[in-house]
Amino acid sequence: MSVPAPRLVRTLVIALFATAVAGCGAERDGDVSAGRPPGQTGDESAEAGARAQRDAEAAADRWEADRAADKPRPLLVRGGLPVQLGDWEPNNHAFKVSLGDGCFAPPASGVLPPTPPDGEVRWVDGVVQRRPATAPLQGYGRSVPTELRSRCGTAEAPRLTVTSVSATTRTVQTTEGPATVPAWELAFADTSVRVIGPAVTDDPWPTPGHPLDSADTATVGADGRTVTVGFGGAPDGPGPCGSDYRAVVVQRDRVVAVAVVAIRKPGPTVDRDGRRVGCPLMAASRTVAITLDAPLADRALIGTGGLPLHPPPTGPLD
Repeated sequence: MSVPAPRLVRTLVIALFATAVAGCGAERDGDVSAGRPPGQTGDESAEAGARAQRDAEAAADRWEADRAADKPRPLLVRGGLPVQLGDWEPNNHAFKVSLGDGCFAPPASGVLPPTPPDGEVRWVDGVVQRRPATAPLQGYGRSVPTELRSRCGTAEAPRLTVTSVSATTRTVQTTEGPATVPAWELAFADTSVRVIGPAVTDDPWPTPGHPLDSADTATVGADGRTVTVGFGGAPDGPGPCGSDYRAVVVQRDRVVAVAVVAIRKPGPTVDRDGRRVGCPLMAASRTVAITLDAPLADRALIGTGGLPLHPPPTGPLD
């Protein structure tokens, strides 16, 4: 139930930046410079805006459908589980790989408690729901490529022996706010490290609407209407590697969906000596401002992937 860190900088091919984030709905231009450089036609610019409009509308549709009155609240965890308690001893660093790969020795009889049918999830706003339960060792190593699983039991990933399992709870940050969820606390032989892992199922994170120029963060102004959206994009400035941006926003009663559109098409060119010039592969941190028709208030603010646009981090990244 882990999630990726905020993407202030994204590795991608700058030549593709002109492909827009898709969405649909009422369109608003952000406070960015307009215009097209030679090589980008009006039809291309209009097509990019239309794609962004369609994707923003689709994101809002998905958000509303997922939160229909007859459906349970989505459990999308930001903080993530499992959580490690303590540090690996100097001679046990390989256990970190073992845990990530899900390399467990068969537990002794009676170590694993019976798995209940479900568990209670409780949000701080009072919403409570029951989710299907997961077994104590379920989910570990599920994201490990098949070719790496064979290293279990080697010196690189020795098998962990689970000595005890305790039922507990943990407060996690979700896309719907903080929630207390059931968890399993595991203890192992030959180390003091313990791990708290999920005891209920979560929901898979949605696929981003478009991987390029996708909004990641947002800061709402004091007026509640001015929103500054952050994303990874082409550098600001003239030249073949630069790009300007505008925003497309869909505004509804419960949700506001934002898409970002490149309005200058960067790409490789040829210098005076006829040599091909390529653009850097590292994206720049960019922002675009939008003004809502009404204050955001308690409405959700999402990107085209359907995930909330959270405030940018104020401290160093992990």
